[in-house]
Amino acid sequence: MIDKAYNYLPILAISTAEMSALEKLSDKDKNLLLPIFPLKGWVGSKTLDKTISRIGVSIGSRPWIADIDSDFVFNNKKYLADPDGQRAVFKEVHELLDPTNGYEKWVHYIKELDDVVIPTLQTHDVEQIGKQIKSLSDLARGLVVRLKIKKDPTDRINTILRSLIEHTDKDLLILLDFEDIMRSDVLQSEQYGMLVSRLSKLLPHAVFATSASSFPSSFSGSYRGELPIYERQLHTAVCKLCEGVRVIYSDRGSARANKTNGGGGIPPARIDYPLRNDWRYVRKEFQDSSNVTELEKHTLYKDAATEIVESDYWNPSLRLWGVQMIEKTVEFRNEYCITSANRATAVRINIHLYQQLHYLSDFDALDTEEDWED
Repeated sequence: MIDKAYNYLPILAISTAEMSALEKLSDKDKNLLLPIFPLKGWVGSKTLDKTISRIGVSIGSRPWIADIDSDFVFNNKKYLADPDGQRAVFKEVHELLDPTNGYEKWVHYIKELDDVVIPTLQTHDVEQIGKQIKSLSDLARGLVVRLKIKKDPTDRINTILRSLIEHTDKDLLILLDFEDIMRSDVLQSEQYGMLVSRLSKLLPHAVFATSASSFPSSFSGSYRGELPIYERQLHTAVCKLCEGVRVIYSDRGSARANKTNGGGGIPPARIDYPLRNDWRYVRKEFQDSSNVTELEKHTLYKDAATEIVESDYWNPSLRLWGVQMIEKTVEFRNEYCITSANRATAVRINIHLYQQLHYLSDFDALDTEEDWED
């Protein structure tokens, strides 16, 4: 399945914003991307099957890549302190991370899912990685290997690569995950391009991808602006340095790779408008974030949306769900316009997914005419 000509592999968190943004893409656009979902519990659900159901609502019966969100377990102090006192889904995810017998619980879990689900190799414990590679490869669905370039020790990466050379021969995707990046990472693209070239010679049957996120963790002190999409710059530079190697674009869908906890109070009313190579935004501060009225919230989101629609970068011909939500917010047409940070995030991600999916396309030649109803 990885051999299909996908040109975009967004890594999407199991959250209401990401799932809604993907769900609202048109069917023809969903057919062109291959999303990666690090599995964890869905909102307040008790079991992991609710996560799989929500993914199905978002992507339908199309192929997708399954990974595990280990932070859901290992960064959860409440669960680590009292495993039996938390929702059962935490134990479910924890068990999938058990490396015993080549991660046999993960292999079995993937086997029980629909055949369209492509597994990601679990690499935290590499002692029996060869056995896991063979077990997952035997499912004949393809195999994804996610190398965290900034976090994974060199010896771990080398062990993984040696096992891949020994145990795989087709339908392999190597994803170089840089997680959160800055401009300085783009300046190091030559060494990353050389890395992909070397890996391609070792694994000539593999397809490669670069993934990163440069979306900021804070907009404090700014009112409006534009932010370069450094992950796209990094990918473009790497591709130029290893011509002849298939390198697919991946990112976090305009979300942070490592999520940060927000401060107290309601966040400022900010609406983002993604373009191909940068994000534009307008941000409005509440008078008192700990005491925001519904009228003030609606007014400031409407003001932010109006500024965006009246800007020179606004493209009214894009009839996407996210675009129509911004237009509804200008008109304050109904309760489904943007009135919260979560919905604003879903709007941004929806537009960003479309922009990156059609990065090389002429938008004027694309049909995006769809009227969405909530």
